[in-house]
Amino acid sequence: MPLSPRLQLPQPLTINQLIVLVALLFTLLYNKAFFHNIATLYGGSLHGIGFIFSLATVLFSLTVILLSCFCVRHLTKPFLAVLLPASAAASYFMVRYNVVLDTGMLTNALHTDQKEVYDLLSFELLWKLCALGILPSLVLLKLQVHCTSFWRELRNRLFLIAGAIVLTLISVVPFTADYSSFLREHKMLRYYANPITLIYSTVKLFDGAQAAAAFTIRKPLGVGAHIPVADHDRELIILVVGEAARADHFSLNGYTRSTNPLLAQEGVISFTQVTSCGTATAYSLPCMFSGKSHDDFDLKQASQHENLLDVLTHAKISVLWRDNNSDSKGVADFVEYQDFQSSTANPVCDIECRDVGMLQGLDQWIQMHPEGDLTIVLHQMGNHGPAYYKRYPQNFAKFQPICSTNELQECSSEAINNSYDNAILYTDYFLTKVIEFLKAYDTKFETAMLYVGDHGESLGENGLYLHGLPFMLAPESQKHVPALLWFGSHYAVDRKQVASVAEQPFSHDNFFHTVLGLMEVETPEYQASKDWLAGAHLSIPE
Repeated sequence: MPLSPRLQLPQPLTINQLIVLVALLFTLLYNKAFFHNIATLYGGSLHGIGFIFSLATVLFSLTVILLSCFCVRHLTKPFLAVLLPASAAASYFMVRYNVVLDTGMLTNALHTDQKEVYDLLSFELLWKLCALGILPSLVLLKLQVHCTSFWRELRNRLFLIAGAIVLTLISVVPFTADYSSFLREHKMLRYYANPITLIYSTVKLFDGAQAAAAFTIRKPLGVGAHIPVADHDRELIILVVGEAARADHFSLNGYTRSTNPLLAQEGVISFTQVTSCGTATAYSLPCMFSGKSHDDFDLKQASQHENLLDVLTHAKISVLWRDNNSDSKGVADFVEYQDFQSSTANPVCDIECRDVGMLQGLDQWIQMHPEGDLTIVLHQMGNHGPAYYKRYPQNFAKFQPICSTNELQECSSEAINNSYDNAILYTDYFLTKVIEFLKAYDTKFETAMLYVGDHGESLGENGLYLHGLPFMLAPESQKHVPALLWFGSHYAVDRKQVASVAEQPFSHDNFFHTVLGLMEVETPEYQASKDWLAGAHLSIPE
């Protein structure tokens, strides 16, 4: 007798019954991170245990309400079959790295390339995807589910939602004071609610405004930008965008370990109090090149506006973007772009291609542009986690022991920090090579290097790893970034004056205007008050 293609039950489930069953499954099996964080705060007393049970009931009720809005007749099973593996993956990353999957993190995930995905893979992830994602989805697809008429289904659904609301109220009333404190003092914990946050963030990410942006003509910026006629010297400026670097792990900023031994000999100026625009590359990178402040920047609208690279192009400056990270996040879509993530372009590759390989062939590019000013952007792989041990060649493994896995919770704090600091040590080497490259052109150009990190990184402090937490909730370690300036001997600037302001608080808001100042571009968009070099530029001889 052939096997039935459907899982036979004594009576087919209704959609409402399936919603309740799946919501219970989500609450009990997919919210380990949520309940772990809650238990840490409230699990020490009988009252606390009661509040945790109340939260679990509210989470279940809200999940029922949310699923009721998406589970529509014959779309129910396909929707849940996709949601289960997605929620299983979300649960894994929230437990493993204590990250949350808000819109910013999902945006970052969409820009993750194949190599970065590989760094995140583990046996535990695959096992959880199978056990909590694929297997339940297969069972779900074989279940017999009975659909009634549309109006009866609507009536039953409204009754289900009403019941969930009543259950929520019953659960909240005995703990009103606790909920008031919880919502006020521990807002971040709501981001761990799975799959509520995942569904909300996904809908928000793909709303109409985001989709429409792709078909909008970009709003021009700085179309009248130009180089002063009196400026006869050519500029050659290299902008280095760091990845996941923490300012407090740079010995130039007072870190006790010698992570910048080479840069310390090059006379670089370190800006010690710089705050990033965001906590993930997909947000920070477009923001820092946008010309807008952190408060005014809107990622959904970024693709509709020209950015700093366009302003430089309007000023007849030749611009080149070289990338050893995933990509430019849309920043370099309209300038010359070169991908250095493979050995096809990058000659310095072992287990992965190295940042220093981005310097190869730059001499030829400069020779191809015999006139005008030049701006080169180098986007590092830097300290991209969690596989910090891959971010540097073995001869840079100075600090031991290291964490030689992407499963950071399996390593000691010492090993994680050692691996991370070794990657900083390699960045020190790479930036020194950039300076060495520029020195060869010191007699032909006014040369300078500006290095700025895109965001910081959590290394296990308070159970947090990696980056990407909502900006208002993220720790300082994810927002305090390094920024370094080096000038060639012929660059017309008062170095002492620049150094005198290096310990003042700055942010990515200053990046746009500082680069325009470095390139000596005149445009109404330039604000001298936001230029790190303001007042330090030496006058151009008439």
